[in-house]
Amino acid sequence: MIKMLGQHTDEATKQTLQLLVNKKRKFDNFKKRELRWRIACCLTLGLFIGYIYYFLFHQSYSTAASISYFFDRSVHLWIVMFIGFQLGMIKYLLYKKDKTEKEYHDLRKEMVKRSDDYWSQPEDWKQRHLVYDMMKKEFDINLFHETK
Repeated sequence: MIKMLGQHTDEATKQTLQLLVNKKRKFDNFKKRELRWRIACCLTLGLFIGYIYYFLFHQSYSTAASISYFFDRSVHLWIVMFIGFQLGMIKYLLYKKDKTEKEYHDLRKEMVKRSDDYWSQPEDWKQRHLVYDMMKKEFDINLFHETK
């Protein structure tokens, strides 16, 4: 799509726009992955807590017997370790998402600030709003303002 822009956009600007689109896609990918892991972790944790309540504490006569049964079964340790892994993965993806979001917004802000360099000719400057509209419509990238 970006390669098909007219003669009012030079190759360097097209490459910068493509880089911006790639960073936006990478950010969106990390955002989706982090949300999926959060949902999976909440489901796993909810099911595990429900299992503990209904099958261990609800059916047992004493709390000590329930706790003893919980620690006697190694599957419970594996489930707790799996939940810990999910939490670690969420933290990792959150870090990567924040990092790519910062890179994306920095490049987008630079593009907005330097738009007069990218479209230096008066006839090109008049056509840049078409590129901005296309970027907003096709890729959900706002180049009209620096703010998110």
